Order: sequence, then structure tokens, then C-alpha cells
Amino acid sequence: MERLLCRTLLLAIAAFATSARAATPGFVEDFGAGTAGFGGGSTVTHVASGGVGGASDGYIQISNSLSSNLGAFSTSADLVGNLPADGVTGYTFWLRDTGANDNHTIHVGIGVAFTNFWLSVPGFVPPDGQWQQFSVDLTDPSQWVQIIGTGTFQDALAASTHLLFRHDLPPLVQAPDPASGDFGLDRIQVLPVPAALPAVSAPGRLALLALLGAIAVAVLRRRGPARAVPARMP
Repeated sequence: MERLLCRTLLLAIAAFATSARAATPGFVEDFGAGTAGFGGGSTVTHVASGGVGGASDGYIQISNSLSSNLGAFSTSADLVGNLPADGVTGYTFWLRDTGANDNHTIHVGIGVAFTNFWLSVPGFVPPDGQWQQFSVDLTDPSQWVQIIGTGTFQDALAASTHLLFRHDLPPLVQAPDPASGDFGLDRIQVLPVPAALPAVSAPGRLALLALLGAIAVAVLRRRGPARAVPARMP
């Protein structure tokens, strides 16, 4: 019992002391300070205000001045990786038609670049001048079509390297329909959203770590020094 308690305390200490970068359910990319690594053939611009949260909230604008592939992708470890192992079931995100009303249709892409890549069958039309939330479900392969390479949808999710948002029209193939214009992207959230936990401030976390450490030391002292076990007669 004491050994189990000690092991649990040590695991709890390690969990508080470290933070792994991985696609984590509940993670939100809200573009508060930059483009968050989004890039591609289109121009990706960080806009400091006018995002989902209002005047002080940022977002990214993805644009083409000339007609070509319109879209951008991220390789951030916060959004891709071994998604099934991380417990990821999908994404939510917000779109807005910025500037002139371009009537784009945005599809989400996921998978291994140039090897096994898939595009969402549903397309999402950003509303003109306002934000709207959309979502994609990674648990339903029928909602996705392979546009590059071979392998299963599960293989693509397990080794995903890119998360893509691009304009395209059916039939969905590797080369998308060219387009000019722009659209806004904001608040990409990794699903599912976990149950809320009580907020703990930085001083509170340090105090909790100290308490856990003290309990672990007390448990070890209670056990006392190891006692020699008499050898048994053959």
C-alpha cells in the first residue's frame, strides 16, 4: 500500500513538473501573438484585432492576390501527431469571409504530407463579415477522402504531420481549384474538450508540489531502513 502511494505521489509530481507538447484534447490555438506557424503557398497574415473574441482578439488571414491554391497548413505538435493515441477525435474552428464576399468553400486536410493525406468531404463556407464555428469528426472515415498516397485513414491519423485549411470544389483531388481573395481563421480547438479543472495559480502549483514532496518523504521515513532478512536453511 505504501509503495503504491509513493509511486502515485511521484507520478503526480512528474505530471505537475513537466508539460509535453503533443496534440492534446482541449488545446486552443487562438492566434493571440502571431501566425502560430501557419504557412503555405498563400499569404498568411496575423491580424491583431477583430477575431472571434472581439476588438482585442487576433486571428490569421489567408489570402491570394492572384488566382492560385488558396490555403495554409500547420505542422505544430499541438495540433498533429499520433492523434488516436492522444485521444483526439476532431477539431472545431472559426471561419470568416474577410474583405469582399468571395464565397470560398474551405475543406480541412489531415495526414502525412506527400504520403497519405485526406481532405474533409464537407466544405465550409465562411460567412461574409462575421465569424461562424465549424467542426470536423476524425472518428468517421466516411467524412474524408484520400487525395494523396496510399494507406488507411487511421494510418494517416496515427502519423499526421500537417493540418490544412484550403479552398476547393468537388471532385476533391490533390490539386485544388485556384482562387483569389481571402478568409479568416481563428480558435482552432482540439477535441474532445475535457472537463474543466479548478484553476491553480503558479504559487499554488509550487505549494502543491512541495506538499506532495513532503508527503512522499514522510511515507519513505515511515517505512524506515530496510531490514535484513535472515537466510533460510536449505
